Amino acid sequence: MRKTQMALAAVALVASTAAMANGVTVSGRFDTGVQQGSGGSTATRAMASGLLAPNFLNFSGSEDLGNGMKAGFLVSTTFGGTGIASGDAFTALQQNVSLSGDFGSLKIGQQVDAFGGGVLGFDVTAGSNMGSAVTALFMHGASGVFHDNTIGYSAPSIGGVNLSGSYVVNNGSSARSTAALKQGDYSIAGAADIGSVKLGGGYSVLNTNKSFFFGAGSDLGFATVNVIYLNSNAVAGAAGAAATTTGINGKVPLVGALAATAGYYSTDGTTINGTNTAVGLLYGLSKQTSLFGNYEKATGNTKLGYGYASGGQGTAGDIVSVGVAHSF
Repeated sequence: MRKTQMALAAVALVASTAAMANGVTVSGRFDTGVQQGSGGSTATRAMASGLLAPNFLNFSGSEDLGNGMKAGFLVSTTFGGTGIASGDAFTALQQNVSLSGDFGSLKIGQQVDAFGGGVLGFDVTAGSNMGSAVTALFMHGASGVFHDNTIGYSAPSIGGVNLSGSYVVNNGSSARSTAALKQGDYSIAGAADIGSVKLGGGYSVLNTNKSFFFGAGSDLGFATVNVIYLNSNAVAGAAGAAATTTGINGKVPLVGALAATAGYYSTDGTTINGTNTAVGLLYGLSKQTSLFGNYEKATGNTKLGYGYASGGQGTAGDIVSVGVAHSF
């Protein structure tokens, strides 16, 4: 009798585990390659991973609640030691639960803040290439992009207009942010499609740093192009260290699965001055696997390689990277 009970308990446990796993999706990306740096770069020549963007692993799932409502969760972490917090084997990026419906979408927990998501909406690589708009975003300290203890809301799209906001509930700081988060910090962002042109902007209060951005972009057929203007009154939380960055980025399909990306950003500020230039090639071997090559140059005291390694790769100088990336 006892053996039968144990067998039934084991079957019940397996069934329960299968039920919990139902609807859970595992996804992520990984890249590895070789980089060569010079000048102020801390990278000389080395093999590394997370060159094109941070390596990450996602676990996500959703449940249909009926009446047009859904509940979901997302757990996302970098890995490989070259992510947002360089040197850590695993660093949490997002851990949140969400509710969505006709009212829009509500997220609670660690997440991308509205301002950071708004800026990256005007980047052809969405931050997944060295020298993209994420460089200016992190240099300014305008947004840590990944925020702890946060409530986020995205309104339903109305006539091509999309609005979102985020609010920090608790004080705190982590490797996910370039500045300590304070209770009451918030950001808002919005974008609108007007014909073939996308326009948007946002405002952020992050500790002592107040920032705003404007962006415009368009798919011209032969190329996708974005322009960005970003202003902060207190770079990386330093009072009075204001900075302004103007930039342009684009992506051009070449032959077959080959595409070129480029970005140029000029920063004028109290403590940071200089330019960031990047050109890259992406060749899709499949929908999930790509070969890449990228060249980035920084002048003055602007940062190299921000976004894929903690604190960037030094100031000034240049970096060349080649490798292979796979998404799953």
